[in-house]
Formats: sequence, C-alpha cells, structure tokens
Amino acid sequence: MALVIAPAVHADTFEYQIAGTNFTADLTFITGNATVSVPGPDSAVNIDAYVVTAVSGTFDIANGPSETFAATSTVPAGSGANAYNLTSGSGFLWDNLLYPEYAGAGTGNGILDYGGLLIEFSNGYLLNLFSGSFGSGAPGDGYFYFADNGSFYSNNPITEGGGSGGGDGGGGGPAPGSLSAPEPSSLPLFGTGLFGLAFVLFRKAAKLSARPVLNK
Repeated sequence: MALVIAPAVHADTFEYQIAGTNFTADLTFITGNATVSVPGPDSAVNIDAYVVTAVSGTFDIANGPSETFAATSTVPAGSGANAYNLTSGSGFLWDNLLYPEYAGAGTGNGILDYGGLLIEFSNGYLLNLFSGSFGSGAPGDGYFYFADNGSFYSNNPITEGGGSGGGDGGGGGPAPGSLSAPEPSSLPLFGTGLFGLAFVLFRKAAKLSARPVLNK
C-alpha cells in the first residue's frame, strides 16, 4: 500500500492595527507565501510584494459602517496589476499588493500603494484600503486612505487626533499603525508530520515482513 503525501502549501498572515480619529481597524492580511517583483516607489526599480488574497478582522468608520468579519476574499485584480498598472472597476482602483518591508516607522502606511486592497462583503459593501505613498496618481504622502461604495466614496485620509484637516473630522497627521510579521505556518509542519508518519508506517511494515515464520 502506498501513502501519497500532497505537497504542503501555505499562506502567510500579516497583522495590521490602525487607530485613527475617523477609522480604526485590526486586520489580518492573508497572502500567498511567494513574493512577486513589481515597480516600487521609484518606478524604475522593482521591489518584492505579496498578493493579498483575503482579509479578516474588524474595522470601524466614524459615523459609518462597522464590521467584524471572517476571512473575506479580495476582489481579484487584473493579471500583472501593480502600483503603476492598477485594475479599475466599480469606481475603484486596486492591485491587492502588500509591501511588508516598506512599513514606515510609526505609521506603517507604506505597506500598501495607491491602489491598495479592494474587499467585497456578502452584503455587497465594498471597501478600498490604500495609501498615498506611491503609484499612478498618488499624492506621495504618508497617509492611509479608505473609500467605499456608500457615503465615503472619495479618498478619505485616515488621521490621528489633534488639529484639523481634510474635512474628515480628523487631526494632525497620518494615523499611527503597526504591521506584525507572520508567524511560521503550521501547515508545512503538518506536511512534515505526515511524512514522518509515512516513514514510521514504512519502517513498521518492513519490520513485520522481516520477522521469521515460526512452524507450529
């Protein structure tokens, strides 16, 4: 009997928290485990990014929607989408790319580009999260932005408290955020465990077949 072991595939998860006066969130970005090479802030130089396939967590928009949600798929971007080749549809621009190594000190807003992520919930609500850091048409600032297909259809900067600005009820600059690196996936370990089990079964079968047959 042969025991077939499928190769272990896994996803990485990145935790992101942001606390603004007009938008708060505690999100998990779920990505493939392989990076893609795409144009970075200097469009002539490529950098590594992850493709976000799903998002889970919570978010709350001041005077707007609030959601707690399980893993929800991102709206697929077009083939080859990147900060300078954004997918367009339903009034949004997006590419679903995540740049963990560009998380800015204090803000972390460089983790997304001007396209950012587009998420569609089961009730038809669309939320676009993006940053002004780089990309076609980007203002080149350190803010995180959000837009939706409801009352917040424009580019809304997520701001910290104090001061005034932007007509967003907010504050004195980009809201702080933090990005946590993924924990090692348990799935490769699970695959290793299955391989170990197969080895043990093989050894056990070999030992049984090697036992001498005793005449009665």
